[in-house]
Amino acid sequence: MGKLTSTAYSRLDRLIEDMGEAGLLDMVAGRVAIGESQGEIAGSCGLTPTVLRRWLEEKPVRVEELELARRCFAESLAYEGLRAVRDADEDTVAVARLQFDAYSKTAGKVDRGNWGEKQQVEVTNVHSVDFRGLLEMREARLRELVTVVVPQAMQESTHEMQEEI
Repeated sequence: MGKLTSTAYSRLDRLIEDMGEAGLLDMVAGRVAIGESQGEIAGSCGLTPTVLRRWLEEKPVRVEELELARRCFAESLAYEGLRAVRDADEDTVAVARLQFDAYSKTAGKVDRGNWGEKQQVEVTNVHSVDFRGLLEMREARLRELVTVVVPQAMQESTHEMQEEI
């Protein structure tokens, strides 16, 4: 581990001591929700982006919180683009259109499920049973057993009869 990474982990440990894990997570998620990048947040805390990301991705609850923050950010972008278009006049319509396009595109990339063009694939498993085929297989297996078991039983009973005589 390099010196920069060691220093960043030491700072992360101090932040956790001061704020607690939940407090640090709330702070990071809140800042992501208003549009700050993880790199900006890490830098302001004296961390490297890699150390912050590793810490965030270490536990599923942190990942879920970060995803929620991203969805909040995407929603704010989408509505900000809509407001720009709504409030546009003849002089600002070109800028409003650019803002709407850029904000909508970014919102769609950040949260494909709500604002993007996420393609949902639904997989359904259909199982059909051919009962006639099963019965035929069962009958064939029974015939096999009969040809193997019955002659053997017949041989044993013939052997027993011969011993009795």
